[in-house]
Amino acid sequence: MKDFMIMLTTHSAALSAVILLYAAVTPVLSKRYSAKWLYYSWLIIVIGLIVPVWPQFEVPGINVTAPAEAVLTRPLMAVPATVADTATRVSNAVQLNHPVQSGNFVMQHAITSIQWWQAAAAIWATGAVAFLLGRCFRHYRLMKTLGRWSEEVKDEQVLALMNDIKKELGIPGRVGLHLCPYTGSPMIAGLFRPRILLPVTDIPKEELRLILKHELIHCRRKDTWYKCLLLLATAMHWFNPAVYLMAKVINAQCELSCDAEVLRDSEPDMRYRYCKAIVGLLETRLKTRTALSNNFYGGKSGMKIRISSILDARKKKAGLAVACAMLMLTAAIGIASAAIRVDNGINDMSGNVNADVVVRLADHNKTPENYDTSACYVDARPELEFYIDGRDIAQIEVTCRNEYLYAVDLTHTQHEKYWNAEYYQTYDDEIGTSTFYPERLYGKTIKFSFDKEFSDYGEIWYRWTAENLYRWASEDNFSHFVGFGVDPKIELPEDMTEEQKLKLAAGEDGSGAANIGHICLDGYPEELASDRIEIKVTDREGNSVTKYINVEISNNELMQTVVTANVED
Repeated sequence: MKDFMIMLTTHSAALSAVILLYAAVTPVLSKRYSAKWLYYSWLIIVIGLIVPVWPQFEVPGINVTAPAEAVLTRPLMAVPATVADTATRVSNAVQLNHPVQSGNFVMQHAITSIQWWQAAAAIWATGAVAFLLGRCFRHYRLMKTLGRWSEEVKDEQVLALMNDIKKELGIPGRVGLHLCPYTGSPMIAGLFRPRILLPVTDIPKEELRLILKHELIHCRRKDTWYKCLLLLATAMHWFNPAVYLMAKVINAQCELSCDAEVLRDSEPDMRYRYCKAIVGLLETRLKTRTALSNNFYGGKSGMKIRISSILDARKKKAGLAVACAMLMLTAAIGIASAAIRVDNGINDMSGNVNADVVVRLADHNKTPENYDTSACYVDARPELEFYIDGRDIAQIEVTCRNEYLYAVDLTHTQHEKYWNAEYYQTYDDEIGTSTFYPERLYGKTIKFSFDKEFSDYGEIWYRWTAENLYRWASEDNFSHFVGFGVDPKIELPEDMTEEQKLKLAAGEDGSGAANIGHICLDGYPEELASDRIEIKVTDREGNSVTKYINVEISNNELMQTVVTANVED
């Protein structure tokens, strides 16, 4: 949604310039071009406001072909396989039996992770829905009132007159005709079953013919559907004052174009009678207009312009040039907005390179279906596993501020240390243990480069590890470790001292039992208890986008070590 909000606001602002320009020159253009073409040229802008700004939602999912066991690949860390498995089971059992976080912590984390664009999207959606509901409710209430107080016209002469006009205009469907004391002006309403509503007043036959023809032209041109598009555009851009100005101008142009159609090739006396019919409605008018209706009387403010237009019998050009100009301007802005979606997505605005970069975090189970943009789990030796996927990626650079990074390269395309375990550890067959050399594997920066044929980005797994925290906890006679557990196959003396238990919890007593004891963070520098991972992805054209992962280490109520992380665009 971030790219949608950016593109929506820029697109709306750009089209505002077109709206204001066209609204300013319309009175000048009306002297040379027909009102019909000026009216439909506005429709191009209305469609331009709607079409390019539909949000494009990402479908959650992971495209990973790595074998399932590869996800669990870890350095041996001087731990026999049997003991490591036991430690994993113990840690998982603790996580399942006890909640990781309190509800207050989770809520606090959710609130602090809200980004500006999320708040903006929520405000925009709320405003759009409220606008639509308000206008639709207003129309519904009016239609209910009109339906209650109106009655169908049964005068055969009036019905015959209306049928003659329908045949003249080529309107095949049924159009209702009703009398309603609630409306002071003739109007047409209804999308699927249109009906004309006449005020309960004496209207001379010639004037009635003009009025009915006016309303039936609205029906033939589907102006009510035009109003639906205008309503949708206004709802989507409810924050833009220029759109409300556009709606006002369109309503005026709608009536002017209808008047021109009614009076096509008419004599001056006919134009005079038409003006008389409009002016006559001033005495009985009521404000019954809604967003989905068309009133014969368009309002006092535009009456002078409307009468001047009616009395203007000059031949005018079709206005194809105006429509083409609006089409080119609107299309150019739409293309530019689409470019913003792509280009700014590449240049750190939308959070996407080639609209396809994915960063996901693993939970404690570390299975592909459990990867998401946030994670929170118990981990005695705090680590965070994540992956970066996409297409046409030329380079990925990952850095962290406080702790260390490494990777598991299942593609064997990058540095040997990321896929060959023998590079960073040695294994002793006689005693069945491995010696791990963290300095050979860990680093604060990981930088990968890919050729044009490479596409298996999801088979490179990235890991953040709190090595500094582990080293700090191991100091001072392992006093920062709490709790311990061992493999059942290991026999322990019954009279173990507290010091021995602490060493066992830390995996430093010679038994090799690591990843069991949790770390108490009391005394650990607060600024080191959180970290920020920066992920910079560059495409093959040299454009880049940067994403961030915020990581926090804490203790829960049970003094377990908890990892909390979230992806930030």
